[in-house]
Amino acid sequence: MEGALSLIALVAVVVSAGAITVAAHFRKERVSELKGWAGEHGWHYTEHHPRPLEEAVLPLALRGKDPRVQHVLTGRRGAHLVTMFELTHSSSTAARRGTGRARHTHRVVAVHTPGVGADLEIRRRDLARTVSLDGRGGPEEVDRSFAEAFHTVGSDDRFTRTVLDHDTVSWLLSDCRSRSLPVRFTGGHVMTWAAMRLDPDRALTAADYLIELVIRVPDQAWERNTTGS
Repeated sequence: MEGALSLIALVAVVVSAGAITVAAHFRKERVSELKGWAGEHGWHYTEHHPRPLEEAVLPLALRGKDPRVQHVLTGRRGAHLVTMFELTHSSSTAARRGTGRARHTHRVVAVHTPGVGADLEIRRRDLARTVSLDGRGGPEEVDRSFAEAFHTVGSDDRFTRTVLDHDTVSWLLSDCRSRSLPVRFTGGHVMTWAAMRLDPDRALTAADYLIELVIRVPDQAWERNTTGS
């Protein structure tokens, strides 16, 4: 009996060691791949970074237990500074149950804004609850369609009104990317996130969406605290 237990313990150790070795191998390959992408595109890669977006306040979906930021890529898309990375965290449900093992991975993409502005989050509602998504019609019709299609939470009414003017609201309604890319203005950045690993090429599509949004924001939105890009 003792011999069988010793054999089981030995097998467990060997399997664990093998799993660690395989995980380390794939991690090394991923780091090499992302470093290569950064070199080809003139970007900078950092494997770990505690606060890549400085004082930005992350959305609730990213505020789990024991957050870890890894695979940070920074570079320029035209004139705009872009940061993209992976963020993993444990769910609050797992923490309450004491498992501590269920971790979630999100890809985060952020674009530096011309000024700090204020916190503002813009998320699509359930598509089944939307009415008009084409952005056509008069201001009242567009505002009504936007309110039915999007949920917004802002810390400053003036900033929210300035960002969400008629032209920007119409664009958000008509651009299909708004269906899958929530947006948050915070700490001198506008960011979006998705439940997936970081794929730099796909992340550039999200960066382009954010850049188009920043370009549409009226200059007066940044008048209170202009920092430059």
